[in-house]
Amino acid sequence: MDQQMMNLFAVPVCRAQLGRSFSESEQAFFREALQQPVAAISNFSSQDKHVLNALPMQQIKAMIETQLAAYMDTVFKTSNDVRLKITQSWLTLSGKDQSHHIHTHPNSVVSGVLYIYLAQRDGINFYRNEDQLWFELMREQETYYNAKHYFIQAEPGDLLLFPSHIRHGVPPVQEDIQRVSLSFNTFFSGKLGRDEFSNALNIEVS
Repeated sequence: MDQQMMNLFAVPVCRAQLGRSFSESEQAFFREALQQPVAAISNFSSQDKHVLNALPMQQIKAMIETQLAAYMDTVFKTSNDVRLKITQSWLTLSGKDQSHHIHTHPNSVVSGVLYIYLAQRDGINFYRNEDQLWFELMREQETYYNAKHYFIQAEPGDLLLFPSHIRHGVPPVQEDIQRVSLSFNTFFSGKLGRDEFSNALNIEVS
């Protein structure tokens, strides 16, 4: 008898590409925003937590909003008048031997990262939720079904969108570079639920 493996309830991670180099005005903004970064747990971030509102970032913001709309349509496919609106956005700076700790993004539906300056082999790790795993088996070989984490390699200009509750992180930078990325959170803005079911909720994210 043949065996058929089926994967249920996939985690929707989207990759898109800016499709061009960063402009001089965009690069100047990155440098200025990171002149006096604030310390994070294992690297640094910009003081400004709304960088996508800056004038030099408007083309990038428009591209991200287009991709968020496509993600919303593909993943949620809703008839509600609701969209994903960017709530906060910031730059992250990591130098040699610095990393980005494993974390999630509370108070966000979909999070994203746009890669600006990277090492040769760079990207992001996503981690399986093992909080409710009640057994331990030694892995003879890592497969799609048993792997504890997945690494997605990225290039400058890559944009990744993913559910905010998924644990993720970046290993220590091995090269003597300044690694820069732009991260953001989103939340539903519009109407959720249905009046006739007494669960309607209108949210306006400013």
